[in-house]
Amino acid sequence: MERGLSPRREVSISRSPEEYLRLALDAPTPADRARVAKMGLDSAAPDDLVPDTEVLLLRQVYLGHLDAEELAEAAEVALAMVRTGALKEIAHHDASRAFAALGDEEEAVAHQRLAARAAPPERRSFHYWALGTLLHFAGEHEAAEAAITRGERWAHVDRPLLRGHRAWVRLESGRPVRGLDSIADELERAKCGRGYGQLVLGMLRHLMGDERRAAVHLRAFLRRNAAADPGKAVTLREELRRARAVLAQIESD
Repeated sequence: MERGLSPRREVSISRSPEEYLRLALDAPTPADRARVAKMGLDSAAPDDLVPDTEVLLLRQVYLGHLDAEELAEAAEVALAMVRTGALKEIAHHDASRAFAALGDEEEAVAHQRLAARAAPPERRSFHYWALGTLLHFAGEHEAAEAAITRGERWAHVDRPLLRGHRAWVRLESGRPVRGLDSIADELERAKCGRGYGQLVLGMLRHLMGDERRAAVHLRAFLRRNAAADPGKAVTLREELRRARAVLAQIESD
């Protein structure tokens, strides 16, 4: 909502979908952004709503549902984004996130594959890594490794993170990893070793038998996400569960 604008005046003024999108992006909370985006969608004439703008308005509605943990509704809106045929990378990745949060692994993987295919070169490493993560958590270790390996080919600054996650997948499935110490050390030195990298490092150090360093990284990951907004917490649910489970195991020994 535009600051200082009363609800009555807001309704009375005619705006373009693009103006509603700007207002939605400037709104203070996910619920406010979703409400203004719905106004833009509802008020637009068919000829005024170009597909890219429609996707971006729908995305604010999607994020509002995700923040409220309304996962079925979030998935429904993400599918509406997909049906526009625009911004395919964004639409399919958001659909994947929603279906993963719902526990529908098959749909989540299918949409993430499409997001990876639609992504520009500079985003492919992220999307293939996201695909590999879904496959990893589904227990499909060989397919996960293949997806992450493909992401590594496109990676630059995040390559140590993908190498570390691929090593995690191999170790978890009982397969050896060549140069494991150097992989973990490189990730610890890299900027991408923070944030999600702390989860990967914690799991690597745990599987390497270094429980002290594993606990340090896992606590850091959990602290970093302790105050995460609900939408982020929903999409990190499996990562948070795994980190807590391993940390509890370490602390009980």
